[in-house]
Amino acid sequence: MTDTMNKPKQMTAYDRFEVTSDGYILYDDAYCSGESEETIYENPLSDIKKCAYCSTQLVKIENETILENSHRDYCLWYCQNCRFWQARIYSDPFGSCMPPPDYWAYVSKLREFNPDLPEGCRIELAMHIRQHPDLLHSFNPTYFEKFVADVFRANYMNAEVVHVGGPGDGGVDVLLIDVGKEQWFIQVKRRGSQKSSEEVSTIREILGAMFVEGVRTGIVVSTVERFSPDAQQIVAKAKKRGVTVHLVDKGIFNKMLDPVLPDRPWLDPISEVDKAIASYLADQIPSDNQLYLFKKPNPLN
Repeated sequence: MTDTMNKPKQMTAYDRFEVTSDGYILYDDAYCSGESEETIYENPLSDIKKCAYCSTQLVKIENETILENSHRDYCLWYCQNCRFWQARIYSDPFGSCMPPPDYWAYVSKLREFNPDLPEGCRIELAMHIRQHPDLLHSFNPTYFEKFVADVFRANYMNAEVVHVGGPGDGGVDVLLIDVGKEQWFIQVKRRGSQKSSEEVSTIREILGAMFVEGVRTGIVVSTVERFSPDAQQIVAKAKKRGVTVHLVDKGIFNKMLDPVLPDRPWLDPISEVDKAIASYLADQIPSDNQLYLFKKPNPLN
């Protein structure tokens, strides 16, 4: 499936319910044919102010319009942090029983994965991290390196990003080559504790690798909340000699997940029911803007 820009659509999981006088008919698979159905009798939607997963304040948009030849009633709840959403859509553009009105409810699903998460699930994993930030500290280190490479690809689409970590990697886990063909060495540290700080030895390690290969730009990505004063001091000294090392802590890395996360995952399902409602909601909640890691000027942008 592609959108108008010929880019793959970001498929996200959700439950779809048809609202009837007898209850709520659950369709197990919103995208596949041959859907199985199950009737439930409790309202699947809940009018909540904060996201049930990450506690972020939800954006809520609701409206009801009754005209001579149409009746529309809808409500959307949306978390712009982890992309949880739910919606209620009633659309009767004809104002009569033929054809019958559309009345649907949607609730996005929380996906859970085991430690052996397969390749190609970066969108779902980014959503899961936003909902459970402590997951960063229990990652398999090698898989975390590969996920970091995926995140950099999403942030810098014009750059070539390769995971090179492994035995004898010399302190370089990811190699990034920017549009000017300059190499960036990226070192990834998955720490088991969120309270720890990244020490100066990590900076010395990547500086050594950069010196040997003649590379002048590097990045250290760590799951810690901060880098030690000594680590920041040696970075400042290196910069005076024309060598740049960017420090990416847990907070900065969390911001880098934005380009990975799905862009308004509720938009396509609502468009299937009523394009006018979807267009109005899209105007009210603009596209999720990509957040860049470093301030311009930046040779990657």
